[in-house]
Amino acid sequence: MGSFKRLQHIQKIVANSNQDLSILKSSTLVMNCMEVSNLRNLEFPNMNFESKFKHQISIAQQMGLLTPLEINKSYDIVIVSVSKSKDESLAQIAIGYDRTKHGGILIVEGSKTNGIDAIVQRLSKLHILEHLVAKSHGKIAVLKVLSKKITPLHEWLNFAIPCKNEDGFYSMPGLFSHKRIDPASKFLSTLFDNKLKGDIIDLGAGWGFLSSKLLSESLNLKSITLVDHDQKAIDCAQKNIKSAKAVFKWMDIQEITQLGSKFDSVICNPPFHSAEGKNVDLGKNFIKAAHSLLNSTGSLLLVSNIQLPYENLINTLFKNSSIVAKNKYFKIILAKRPKKYYGMLPKKVLIK
Repeated sequence: MGSFKRLQHIQKIVANSNQDLSILKSSTLVMNCMEVSNLRNLEFPNMNFESKFKHQISIAQQMGLLTPLEINKSYDIVIVSVSKSKDESLAQIAIGYDRTKHGGILIVEGSKTNGIDAIVQRLSKLHILEHLVAKSHGKIAVLKVLSKKITPLHEWLNFAIPCKNEDGFYSMPGLFSHKRIDPASKFLSTLFDNKLKGDIIDLGAGWGFLSSKLLSESLNLKSITLVDHDQKAIDCAQKNIKSAKAVFKWMDIQEITQLGSKFDSVICNPPFHSAEGKNVDLGKNFIKAAHSLLNSTGSLLLVSNIQLPYENLINTLFKNSSIVAKNKYFKIILAKRPKKYYGMLPKKVLIK
């Protein structure tokens, strides 16, 4: 998403764009770019950056980019990177179009693996596609914004609104397993009972199924903190869970020590895929974070695909651990009593 070569070409398009746009006075909004660090050496006029991912926002702020909260502000140039979710991408394009000033330009870019070809086909039917470039295993589409009365765009905005999925929970395209409860989380929830008590944290909470289930199963919870790096996931979780015991945190796993709290238990269905594909280190980072968050008698209850190799790390970090349930596809690991480990772990998750 947002390869550097495509962004370089977009920079040229912007520089040579509509003569009615004064570059010195123009404003640019970059939406959904997962490779925000690529923007470091590029020059877009008065660049603003927007993302639902906390880590990307943190990087953008460190780079000195504006990360506005004014949702009604409009821009001369809006650049949207498509994601792997077609419906989420259509929603972002519709939002981007709506936030582009009359006479401005909307630029949509993405890779073939993220489905840019299908997106371009949809855009071509709107009859506002001015320019199309194939670049760096992807495409760049330039749209001229002259009318706000385009019916398909208004329909695409619906994909940005949380709605109830097959299991009755609020969710939306672009979230993990947004259409239904994922089988791994459902399997983990079968072990919830009153033994889980005190202060609990749900790492990678998504739209909140595990926390919702735990609140309904355990009467001994003092609090449950839901953490996710995706702002849209937290928004949906807040619609799904109305308990006064619930606390919601939009936070990246690398920022987790900012919580400054210790918990009695961690529940977790960690991710193991990134934009580049399978990435076991993601799950390992969640385990390290769980270790840093637990009190001395705390426990981690984790579900993962049966083949993922988490046991060695868990045995290194915890005094007791075992597989307490498994089926053909998943295993549930219970780890208790974190060790005071001072080995080669990232500084952000070291116990001090």
